[in-house]
Amino acid sequence: MFGMGITEILLIAIVAVIALGPDKLPDAMVKIAKLFNSVKKGLNDAKTTLDNELNISELKNEANKFKAQIEDTKNSLMSETKLDLGLDEILKDDLESSKSTNEKDFIERKREIDVSKQEKKNSVSEEK
Repeated sequence: MFGMGITEILLIAIVAVIALGPDKLPDAMVKIAKLFNSVKKGLNDAKTTLDNELNISELKNEANKFKAQIEDTKNSLMSETKLDLGLDEILKDDLESSKSTNEKDFIERKREIDVSKQEKKNSVSEEK
């Protein structure tokens, strides 16, 4: 106990009996025991609080790591989406230009067919 041997404990007990007397010694021993218990409880509370703070600190570090990973994933998804949107715009422009070209071709073919029909009608009516 506290690095003291039996002889030191006996010496302290003898001095305590002489100094305090046999009447006050039991009360003094109770007060000393309460003091030791309160110091022990305070040290245990401090240790528990410190352990909790360290645990909270570790949890905060882990949460920050997860947050960074989520941000990285979000940024990569956003960049991929922007790339996709760029391709979508290009494809949309190509589609619109091909649609316009197809419409022009259709109109041109229709005119050619109409002209051809008209020419055939004219040639048939001339033969009569």
